[in-house]
Amino acid sequence: MLRRIEFENFRKHSKFRVTCKERNIFVGPNNAGKSSVLDALRLFADVARYAEYRLPVLKTQNPYGVCATYEMTNKNFCLPIANIPTNDSEDDVKISIFHDNGSALHLILNVDRQPIVFIQSDKRAKSTKAYFRDCFPESIIVVPTLGQFEETEKPNDPDYVRSVEHTRLAARNFRNIWRQKSHGEFQEFSALVEGNWKDIEVQKPKVIVGVPSTLEMIYLENGYPREIYLSGFGFQAWMQIMTHFLRGSGGDILVLDEPDVYLHADLQRRLYGIAKKRFSQIFLATHSAEIMNEANSGDVVLVRSEFQTGKRITTEEGYRSAHALLGSSENADFARLSRAKRIIAFEGNDRSIYRRFEQMLLPDGVFSDPDTMLLKIGGYEQWPRVGNLPWAFQELFGIQPKIAAIFDRDYRCLEEIEGHEQKLRRSGVFCHVLRRKEIENYVIARDAIYRATQKAAKKKEKIIDDAWVDDTLSSISLELREDCLINVQSSTSKYYQLKRDGRDTQTILKLAKSEFDKDWTTRGFSCRISGKEFFSAYNRALDEAYGISISLFQVLDEFHASEFDAEFCDMITEVNRYFAEG
Repeated sequence: MLRRIEFENFRKHSKFRVTCKERNIFVGPNNAGKSSVLDALRLFADVARYAEYRLPVLKTQNPYGVCATYEMTNKNFCLPIANIPTNDSEDDVKISIFHDNGSALHLILNVDRQPIVFIQSDKRAKSTKAYFRDCFPESIIVVPTLGQFEETEKPNDPDYVRSVEHTRLAARNFRNIWRQKSHGEFQEFSALVEGNWKDIEVQKPKVIVGVPSTLEMIYLENGYPREIYLSGFGFQAWMQIMTHFLRGSGGDILVLDEPDVYLHADLQRRLYGIAKKRFSQIFLATHSAEIMNEANSGDVVLVRSEFQTGKRITTEEGYRSAHALLGSSENADFARLSRAKRIIAFEGNDRSIYRRFEQMLLPDGVFSDPDTMLLKIGGYEQWPRVGNLPWAFQELFGIQPKIAAIFDRDYRCLEEIEGHEQKLRRSGVFCHVLRRKEIENYVIARDAIYRATQKAAKKKEKIIDDAWVDDTLSSISLELREDCLINVQSSTSKYYQLKRDGRDTQTILKLAKSEFDKDWTTRGFSCRISGKEFFSAYNRALDEAYGISISLFQVLDEFHASEFDAEFCDMITEVNRYFAEG
């Protein structure tokens, strides 16, 4: 079992350590550093995979003496090394992970140098593939970012499928993964799925012969057969998580980041119960009160950016404090709420981006006004809670503040978001759903990105020409286009199926594609793709080609007024006008 994790100059923390137990449930505000601990374990897993195929060399590592050392490169790691130092520091990132058998894995990382990776242990250092497993006998199972299933999936080479099974590409190869598993393995998988979803039966994938051949994986719901591509994302997420769980066994270590993003409360509790039975040690970051309530005393670790250690919660007062930090309740300063005259509800950590945009348009706007209460909400699916706010403020505080809500569009169709806006406006809330996928999409402006790129390159004494930036932007947009269209069609299909207006699936998919193509042609690729994925892909390309990266706010710093999206400008103006009226 892992005993302790320490790091310096890593992500949110200049220095941090946490003592590990069998169950480690990390809670805290958004952007507090919970995922930093999991990222350290992701790097540990990268070393473990590397050690399966490569021999260590024996080198002296002061002050530990001769140690088994792995001659890795920065490209062997799943995280861009340029993005992990605290506050873009040029100092080394140092990570140490200690096992209770006395072994420790040390990583010293710097974008400008080859990483130093070695094992410190009471065991005599050996140049063998088995040495890593001797020092760290448990496998570490990291559940990657989940995604929606592909509409069509071709049979792939088994070696390739095995190589991506533990990565974010697993969703795109889901049918291939289960096609090459044994009958016994699939039986175990189907039992995990069917035991937690009522009236569901999952069938093993089969090849549909054609030009080209494709894979089909059917599930039956109340006896009605459907392809898994047509299932809801919650069910897709559950199947993916169970697939990753089955990569481990009773003695292994699980790393799982915010499963509550994908699953409703009951499934979150079931998930944690399965994890406890299946793994000897769990590292899990969450905003879920349900998961926290399932944990034993001392299993929950409070993480904040200003802390240098993770703090185990063991008292009733500690649990109340932790609950107050989960989700939107971190904003529940009731003294401020009781005096609130205007409230803006928005998703996630978008407040800083809205403020930055508004300040360039309206220096004295409502987002920057200290009398405006900015309330974080969990996302689009939380709109009923926002609709209840006028009633809640009247009943609890006897006041009637003006309330505005701004939601990301995600992959929803125009009809759905317009209907959503109308419902909330009827409840007394000014509502606007962004016409681009998410707030980050409004930062996608070619010239601003180019200027930010050149500024970052200059600091590293690099030269990047216009053509490279243009080619990279074009390449990324085309790379994301297909997945985006699939997600748009999936979301549109779910909306019309729930609406039950009688349209068949093919008609709905054509409608979604027509709307998507129109947006792509008239508004450009930045309208519907994921802005987060776009900037992540762009930074990966920058890192691989030039060893640099840029942040969202570095791009915002380079914005000119002429580069603002007209719809976004109108929204900012309309919100300010709404609050200014009476």
